[in-house]
Amino acid sequence: MVSKLGRKPIIGITVAHCSEEINTYPRGYYVDAVKRAGGQPILLPPVSSSEEVREVMGLIQGLILTGGGDISPILLKETPLRGIGDCQPERDIGEILLAQEALAVDLPLLGICKGIQVLVVAAGGKIYQDIISQVPNSLEHKQKAPRNSPWHEVELLPSQLRELLGQKRIQVNSFHHQAVSEIPPDFLVSSKAPDGIIESIERRDAQFCVGVQWHPEVMVEDQYSQRIFRGLVEGARKKM
Repeated sequence: MVSKLGRKPIIGITVAHCSEEINTYPRGYYVDAVKRAGGQPILLPPVSSSEEVREVMGLIQGLILTGGGDISPILLKETPLRGIGDCQPERDIGEILLAQEALAVDLPLLGICKGIQVLVVAAGGKIYQDIISQVPNSLEHKQKAPRNSPWHEVELLPSQLRELLGQKRIQVNSFHHQAVSEIPPDFLVSSKAPDGIIESIERRDAQFCVGVQWHPEVMVEDQYSQRIFRGLVEGARKKM
C-alpha cells in the first residue's frame, strides 16, 4: 500500500482520436513531461456524456488538453473559412465537456496549443479559424525548425504564469494557425507574441488554469517549460 503522502497526483491527458481508423494516440512528450514534473499520467480517450465526465473527474487531480488539429467550426457557431484544417468533432466535444467540468470544480488544468483554444471555446471565448487569413500582418506561427527549437519570443504580462516562470520574456516554439481572438469572462491574457497574437491565458483566482499556445512538453530541457508542468502538478497535489 502506498500512503497518501507518497502518492503522485494523477494527471489526465486527452488524446487525439479517429474512430474511423480506430486510432487513439498522444505524443509521448506529454507523458514524459508529467512524469518528470512528479505526476502520474493517464490517457483519456474522448468522453461523450456528463456521466462519463464525472467518472473521469473522480479519477484525476489535474487535466491536460493536448495539441492536435483544428476545432470544428460548427462548435464555434461559425461557417468554415478558407484555411481551416482537419477536424475531429468527436474529440472536440469530449474535450469541451471535460474543460467545462474542470472549470466548474476548479480542477488544475493546462491547455497546450489546440488545448488553449478548446479551453477558450469551453469558457465562452472565441478563436481565429486561420491566423493567416484573419490577421494579415501576423508573423509565421508554423515554424520551419525542429519541434524542440524556439521560434519566437513572447512577452509575459503580469500574471500567475509570469510569477511561475520568473521572467518577462521567454523564447517558445510554435506550431499553430488558429489562435485566441477573444478571451472568456474571468480570464486574462498572460503573454503575447510580437505581432500581438495571444500566446497564453489564465483564469483569474483559479488554483491553476493556464493555456499556452506553444508546446512546452517538447522543449524538455528548457527550464521554463519544466516549470509549467511543475505548476500543474503542484496544483493537482493540493487536490489529493
